Amino acid sequence: MLIENQRTVTCAPTNTAVAEVASRVLGVIEESSGGGAATKCFFGDVVLFGNEDRMAVDRKLENIFLDTRVRRLRQCLMPITGWTKSLSSMIALQEDSMVPYERYDEAIQGCVLDLVSEEIKLRNVTVVCSLRTMDDKKVKEMQKDLLEVQKKAREVEREKMSFETYFQSNYKKLAKDLRTCVETFVDDLPRSATSEENFCCMAEVLLLLDAFGVLVQSEPVEQLQALFKRHSDVRFRLREAISSCLRKLWLLSSNFKLPEMYDSRTIDLEFLLQNAKIVLCTASSSYRLLYMQKAQPLEVPVVDEAAQLKECESLIPLQLPGVRHAVLIDDEYLLPALVKSKSRLTRGRRSAWEWCRPTRARSGHRGEAWQAGVLDARWVVLGEGADRGRVPGRGGGRDHLLHRAE
Repeated sequence: MLIENQRTVTCAPTNTAVAEVASRVLGVIEESSGGGAATKCFFGDVVLFGNEDRMAVDRKLENIFLDTRVRRLRQCLMPITGWTKSLSSMIALQEDSMVPYERYDEAIQGCVLDLVSEEIKLRNVTVVCSLRTMDDKKVKEMQKDLLEVQKKAREVEREKMSFETYFQSNYKKLAKDLRTCVETFVDDLPRSATSEENFCCMAEVLLLLDAFGVLVQSEPVEQLQALFKRHSDVRFRLREAISSCLRKLWLLSSNFKLPEMYDSRTIDLEFLLQNAKIVLCTASSSYRLLYMQKAQPLEVPVVDEAAQLKECESLIPLQLPGVRHAVLIDDEYLLPALVKSKSRLTRGRRSAWEWCRPTRARSGHRGEAWQAGVLDARWVVLGEGADRGRVPGRGGGRDHLLHRAE
């Protein structure tokens, strides 16, 4: 379904059963990761949701579990601390670091001047108080305050960063933030959220950021200052490295647009569930998918252990908007008539489920029947002349297909 780009909701009766299905799906995706581009599947296209405790979500299932995925993505989608802010800050840092450093230097000097003014004021007050023969205890307290101000002023001057330290400190922090966001997007972002070119561009940006960071540490500070002052004597490899990095950063800034989201409900319902290709949940909890107004329809519900479901539960995923086919998985002798035709339409004829069972299966020749394929069936039996075309598929006694009438 992933390869064919079919949106699918996969259900089971219990959280435990859903977790088992999810583990098998992850195994298939991991196997496909070694294949070519045409057969490659991604974790970001699969979402699992339900009761975390009852599913016993382990480290492996956390890769696709909705709640943990929302927590990871939320950090990257926040407007103040997320991807957009980190990307714009890195561009500003690489385009001209001298201006922000000059502001930083002015702020440090202003802080030192304020402390010096406070020191002078305290010194004068201490002298006046001592001349007026005030309490020695009061004078000692004022002298202690004076020493604290002097100590703080020295610490501010000592901790002031040079331009090289300032640039490398900010660069490392922003590069780390961008790497965290890119790794989160690669693992958790549905592929339909942006183009494949943007995913490739993000991977290239990480390589360029690492290369430029190593290069900056090996170059003298004079070269770094000359680079941002646009001097002509900058070494070619340094100028070329920052130019390549900026081109990719600007490309992402222009083409990779993500919504700024604050609350978890917006991320899971309006972003992840709307863009996922495979959604795994219990049949009863699939009602949440009814509220996705702008999403592409989930065309194929797959119900595992379908015979264990109550009929009212099995109807929930089958009533999702846009459903065209349904795959029911279980032993055909255990499956009841999951989708019953209205009595006024069937007039005593077989139910929709019975229609999809081959005649030879009803006669007891199970193996021969399912080797021949699975028959197509209507949601509602329209009459004895209803068209039932054979659907090619693999034999076996567990897979059954229902087809919605146009």
